Amino acid sequence: MPWEKQFDVDETLAKAGQAFWSQGYEATSMSALLAAMGIQKGSFYSTYGSKHEAYLRSLEQYAKTRLDEFEQLARRSGAVDSLRAFFEAIYEDCVSPTGHRGCMIINCALELAHDDPKAQAIVKTAIARNEEVLRRLIQAGQEAGEINRALDASATAKAMMSFVMGMRVYSRSGSDLEAVRILADQAMALIAPT
Repeated sequence: MPWEKQFDVDETLAKAGQAFWSQGYEATSMSALLAAMGIQKGSFYSTYGSKHEAYLRSLEQYAKTRLDEFEQLARRSGAVDSLRAFFEAIYEDCVSPTGHRGCMIINCALELAHDDPKAQAIVKTAIARNEEVLRRLIQAGQEAGEINRALDASATAKAMMSFVMGMRVYSRSGSDLEAVRILADQAMALIAPT
């Protein structure tokens, strides 16, 4: 009879993601990772393969969860209200007690992606997917007459994404949380009527 896992693979992976998100890839030791996941070394290696593979899988899980949350938010109301709610949610997350963690995707971009093609691919895909949701919202707002039709929706989505990244980096550094508010407001000013 085959051996059955005594833990939920996805739930345990989410716990690994929390450890990586809080401490970063390099700073998360195997002993800290195993403690966070609540599993033994043998179970870890037979299920996840390696620390690097667990990190990549947790990064993908994080990216999917965040994108799903954003897409649900984008379906709730009009385009401008959805964009405002998105930036408010990011702001609230940034200034929360756990805001110093920043965003796992952006943390990876800063820590690991430049030397790790697999991590880089996950980061690029996550950013592109978020930009696509922003672009669709901007276009929907233009079609509804809420947003200036002269704006380039793709370029504005990229600019908004750069504001998101800035907000996350400021919150990670903890140096100037007022700047997080300014960036959120400036992101929305990009689509303000002229």
